Amino acid sequence: MKIIKHLSERKFLFLAITWTIFVTVASLVSFNSVPKVKVVGSDKVVHFLFYLVFVIFWSLAKKQSYFKINYSLLIVVIAIVFGIIIEILQGVLTKTRQADFYDVVANSLGAIVGFLGLFCVKDKIFNKFF
Repeated sequence: MKIIKHLSERKFLFLAITWTIFVTVASLVSFNSVPKVKVVGSDKVVHFLFYLVFVIFWSLAKKQSYFKINYSLLIVVIAIVFGIIIEILQGVLTKTRQADFYDVVANSLGAIVGFLGLFCVKDKIFNKFF
């Protein structure tokens, strides 16, 4: 049983690292050749979901973290700081992107909702499957 838990943690760590790289690349690389569909507010929804998933994957990367609120809060703080850094880098390093305060708000809300969602369902789901 311990081996299964360890393998699950390794899979989530791989997912967390992969997701972090994906968010970084998606945030800093220009996609001018990709056709754009303009939906009002969709950009903020994407930012929200990016950071919601970010917090969930990093929280799941180590099972013991479900029960240690300080570790989970640290992940949220790191996600928020990471989002702020990415927004600053968009304004400094890219010509096709710009830093946006409301993106930071969407990132932060996604991170907080990810934490709250995990906190609310941890006993119901994680004790059964992990």
